[in-house]
Amino acid sequence: MEEIILNNRIKKSLFVGLAALGFVAVAGAANANPASAKTYAKVVSNKTLTANATDRNVNFTGNSALYSKAGTLKGARVKASKTTLNGLASSTSSKNNVRAYRVATTNRGSVYYKVVTFDGQYRGWIYGGKTANVFGGGVESYSTTTDPKAADNTASSNSSSATSTSTSSNQNTGLTDAQKSATYKIATTGTSNDGTQVTYKTPAWTQYKQGRVITDSSKYKDATFKITDQTTRTREGDLWVKVEATDSANSAANGWIKFSGLTTGSTTPTDNFDANKSVKIAYRDVTTGKTIDKTNTWTTASTDTKQGDATTGKVDNTGRSVSDFIPYTGAPSGYAFSYKDANGSKTDINNLSVTPSADSAKFGDTLTVDVTPTAAATKVQYYYEKGANGDLVQMKPSDFAMNSFPALTADAQSRALPDNSNTDKSFKMSDFFNDGGNFVKELNKADNAVPVAAKALTDPYANNQQTGNPKTGFYGDSLNSGNNHYFYVYDAARTLGVNTPDQTKGATVKVVFQQFTINGSVPATVNTQHGNTDYVAK
Repeated sequence: MEEIILNNRIKKSLFVGLAALGFVAVAGAANANPASAKTYAKVVSNKTLTANATDRNVNFTGNSALYSKAGTLKGARVKASKTTLNGLASSTSSKNNVRAYRVATTNRGSVYYKVVTFDGQYRGWIYGGKTANVFGGGVESYSTTTDPKAADNTASSNSSSATSTSTSSNQNTGLTDAQKSATYKIATTGTSNDGTQVTYKTPAWTQYKQGRVITDSSKYKDATFKITDQTTRTREGDLWVKVEATDSANSAANGWIKFSGLTTGSTTPTDNFDANKSVKIAYRDVTTGKTIDKTNTWTTASTDTKQGDATTGKVDNTGRSVSDFIPYTGAPSGYAFSYKDANGSKTDINNLSVTPSADSAKFGDTLTVDVTPTAAATKVQYYYEKGANGDLVQMKPSDFAMNSFPALTADAQSRALPDNSNTDKSFKMSDFFNDGGNFVKELNKADNAVPVAAKALTDPYANNQQTGNPKTGFYGDSLNSGNNHYFYVYDAARTLGVNTPDQTKGATVKVVFQQFTINGSVPATVNTQHGNTDYVAK
């Protein structure tokens, strides 16, 4: 009996033991299959994008969502769906422009870009294809501004794109010749940030974190401006113009504004000729024999004269006689006096051909002075080189801090570039653009030129090596909207190398900068410019 009981206990124990072993085996088999576990990508590279800021403007394609991290990484969550991004892509507000500032690559070869909308509402990572620094996938390169459609200068003056100088609120074509040459005032001064009352570093929301130049235009209510550039915002299609004060005292307001925010100033010159008090000065082009359409007027300060009286002994309110006035005022723009003796005095009326003679001039007369056309004004275009003897990239105003090429006063420009008041047709590059040349001297004295100490700059094209000598140059756009900036230093050797040694006046000279980076904020002095950029080819 005991043997039977013992056998039954052994059988039960074996059954329970085998059952337990079977459960463990099944569980072990289930957990031993790695193919069913989700695997995630890993980031093998994560770098700051170093291309110029303008080249990092992108638009969403709607093909990929925006994530908190690369979409295939563990823990990535959707921050904006493809539908949302598709809506932003077709937005008509420049606030929805997008800037890319970092690039990451995963171990699967996928590229992701970190992007942010200009208004800061959306920020995250988006799939960008399989090639770093080439936008694809969920983003594509995008120009936030576009050249306006050419104006029709022959259209009726009732049209907003015609030869009228009106500033129609719906004009989206380019400026007519008449509009380009007109002067303007800000139509309604104040503090409104709608593009019509204050000026901006770039057209509003077309560059990331590039805001207003002034925040209140009230003190510029009587200031007049000329237009130096124009563009349209791609999303809105509205016309923006870059304005420059006609009086340098108001140059702090120079910047971009909607064309519709301007009103025309007085563009009709006042004819102050009075036959009882004045003598008109006309100019004859000796190459054509024709009188040109530009004149000057000398008016006496005396009050007891009448037409036909001799001007002998009479002076204007600056103390100058007619004979002194003519050489003092100079030849009209684009012309030089035709001197009897090229080596003679440039201020002696007797060295000029004047008909009738200035010495016998009477009130009400017109004196005609012989002039010769001069060469067109020499201009420059700015470039930077990608490393020593690297590719040249033409620069835009937005490549510089304050969105402006280096500004030079009119006097500085006349010293920096070949003199157009003589009839020489050519000049030597080395006289102006070599180290120590006229152009280089004036460039390095510009208001926004900044001297920096040795080792303050690093070369992004030479493993970020520091420069060994002090430099003078110009702050550029910020890197990734941070505290680092590009910094541009004039390169005389490369400038001379890419231009022919002898240039014709009126040529456009390529001026080459070396591109460095610098750490720190832009000095306040860079924001104050008393000159203009008329010398830069548009």
